[in-house]
Amino acid sequence: MHIFPDVTAWQESLGHIQARSVLTKPRIAVHHGIRRELLTAINQNSTETHDNRGEKWFFPSDVNEASHIESHIKWTVRQIVVHFDLVSIPRTLHEEIVEFHALKLGIKLSKAEILTFWACRPDGVAFNAKDKECVFLEFTHPMDSVTSSEEGDWAERKEAEKDARYAHHRYFINYLSAQRGRQWKCTQVNFTVGF
Repeated sequence: MHIFPDVTAWQESLGHIQARSVLTKPRIAVHHGIRRELLTAINQNSTETHDNRGEKWFFPSDVNEASHIESHIKWTVRQIVVHFDLVSIPRTLHEEIVEFHALKLGIKLSKAEILTFWACRPDGVAFNAKDKECVFLEFTHPMDSVTSSEEGDWAERKEAEKDARYAHHRYFINYLSAQRGRQWKCTQVNFTVGF
């Protein structure tokens, strides 16, 4: 039901209004606040346990509630790979990245591209050590338009964009894990947060 049914709806959405440069910092602060609250809620509500009563999921990118200060630190791909004990020396990781890209993707990386690859940081990460699961948690803003286009609607496009951004990283972790006999499975979950 519209308050004024005979008036055409205003074409700019709230997302478009937020995108104005004057509101960039407040919009980003709100986005980070929502992300922080969502990470905390996911952690608090992940009550699933293993047979030994230990928590099933570990969220290293959680918030320190005691101090109410955001201690959210985004883990890099390097930190994730080291956490899985897949490599321990940066030089070995460097060589693994070069080999992976050359053999599996047919790509030769520059030194800068290699450093960028291992320094990549998803917004959040969750681990299930017993079942060898790693989940990248990605957060995005709502888009300016809620209409569909030939490329699909904004949510589908953003989901595909986020998945593509970390596809090689997830593939690399899964590949390296399989080579080491560790069998970690890395996946991704995307969230649209904000107003």
